[in-house]
Amino acid sequence: MAKKTLGKMALLILATALAVLAAVAEQPLTQDDVTLLLLGGAPSEKIIKLVEQRGVDFQLTPDAVTKLKNAGATDELVDVMRRVGSHPQPAATSAPAAPAAATPAPAPAPAATPPPAATPQSPPASTEQKVREVMQGLSSAPAGTTEDLPYAPTFTAKTLAGESLNSRNFKGKVLLVNFWATWCGPCKKEIPSLTQLQDEYGSEGLQVIGFSMDRTSGVVRQFMHTYRMSFPVAMADRDLRRIFGGITAVPTTFLIGRDGRVHFKVEGAMPLESLGGRVQTLLSASAPGTQMASAQTASAGTPEPLKRLDPSKAAEDTSGPPIASPPESAQNSPPLPPTQTTAAAASPTVRPAAARNAASAASPVLSDPSPERVQQIIQAFAAKEKLFKEARDNYTYHQINKVETLDADGSVDGMYQQEWDILYDDAGKRIERVTYAPLDTLKRVMITPEDLDAMRNIQPFVLTSDELPEYEVKYLGHVKVDQITAYVFSIRPKEIKKGRQYFQGVVWVDDRDLQIVKSEGKQVPELHTKKGENLFPRFTTWREQIDGKFWFPTFTLADDTLYFDQGPVHIKEVIRYSDYKQFKAGARIIGVEAIDQPKDKDQKKNNAPPPPKQ
Repeated sequence: MAKKTLGKMALLILATALAVLAAVAEQPLTQDDVTLLLLGGAPSEKIIKLVEQRGVDFQLTPDAVTKLKNAGATDELVDVMRRVGSHPQPAATSAPAAPAAATPAPAPAPAATPPPAATPQSPPASTEQKVREVMQGLSSAPAGTTEDLPYAPTFTAKTLAGESLNSRNFKGKVLLVNFWATWCGPCKKEIPSLTQLQDEYGSEGLQVIGFSMDRTSGVVRQFMHTYRMSFPVAMADRDLRRIFGGITAVPTTFLIGRDGRVHFKVEGAMPLESLGGRVQTLLSASAPGTQMASAQTASAGTPEPLKRLDPSKAAEDTSGPPIASPPESAQNSPPLPPTQTTAAAASPTVRPAAARNAASAASPVLSDPSPERVQQIIQAFAAKEKLFKEARDNYTYHQINKVETLDADGSVDGMYQQEWDILYDDAGKRIERVTYAPLDTLKRVMITPEDLDAMRNIQPFVLTSDELPEYEVKYLGHVKVDQITAYVFSIRPKEIKKGRQYFQGVVWVDDRDLQIVKSEGKQVPELHTKKGENLFPRFTTWREQIDGKFWFPTFTLADDTLYFDQGPVHIKEVIRYSDYKQFKAGARIIGVEAIDQPKDKDQKKNNAPPPPKQ
């Protein structure tokens, strides 16, 4: 997404910058590391600080300097790299031993010091932790944004039900702490929303706590009974008000993330949609590997649980009716006018009736494959992905894209939407027919050609054996995802080539079919030029097994904040793929052509997607 600012567009720190920041602190920066940081738009002072802390492991040859400057390196950065030079690896710290050689030390002396290995080691990181680390590195938030947030105070209290409240007991949860009073009109309007949030999100890690500013508890008990409050309430004594910085207005709400930091403080009542949006953001942002289902729509159908089809029950005639049927709720509903149908099918602001923790359950008790076997798995699933890509070219399908921007209150203030059918004409030529393209009302960002390309080629990510040499693939472990076990791999480009876009993130590979069943990441590099900046949201794409052989993308969700130089923009994006039908066997695929595009000049510029690159 690119920010609209007086005809210019704006961009901020790329995921790769934070990925490098999260690397092992002692490891020197490679030339690729520095290049990725530069292309990602990391501030020069941040890169200089990293270089001073860790050094570089490459020679600053004239060719290297030219490449770095082409990527955006300043003269100051080049001078710092020359001055710091190679930062020795931990194993090499004993190398500069010339002075010691003049006065030889007894050989046994070092052995007199207990080796560091005697210190208890931290347990190895779980697969889920590794996934979170990768995804945290893809945030476009400026470095230090989260660290600058204040920690929430620790508190103890006794609820009106006689139970003890201790903030330490809520570690790892999202806390919504609300100071209110029975005599407060806005509080009376807000309390039902808080009860609804507790009921809806409590199982996902939200805990609402109310602190009443009333002088006596009797009136509060009656109020709780009347309003059927489902969350704990305690009296807000002087100490409680003091440790929360002094409460000068009611209602006052604090939203505390799983990290224990205060992410939001709001004075005054907030609509349910606004509070819900912020709660969803904290619940999902605290665990990037989890499924951000807040933007899915029940009427559109949530992503199906990952499960294999029984090949014996697969449709024999795949050229017949759509293999991917509409959800049951849609089947039982009367037809809607086109505008209603598309709004219901892709609205990224309505929460589904039920959400699954599809990121991963606890890692199954299985032994990890050997390094040799891991490489075999990588080669095998890349080969299978190539077959899938070829097979998908024989299918027609319907695609819905919808992007919304949300204001500080969580209300939609702009929307881009387009629907099209991917078909073949009578001559076997692949075409795109736009079926719905309302006016683009986005004001703070605009859809760019890079965004449209990502919607086709990055978000439904396919890693074939042809593209495999361009990526660094690292095994993270295995997890249980819904009904299957999946190998988990981190994916990042080995080299960022000018004019190219890549995927960076995590993929889940079915352990039996050896095909990607889920991907989570973002498009890189984000574009940072003198003309403006272009940022891309983190997204999750789920696939569904269509014919018992291949896993097809069916749902993509992005719910992210893009941190532009001129301010953050909250983005929600939904892509829905449906009505997969296999084209007639033996058809000759000639190419792709976009037809029936909007006639309006501005719409054609912003809404009409160009043909996919061949």
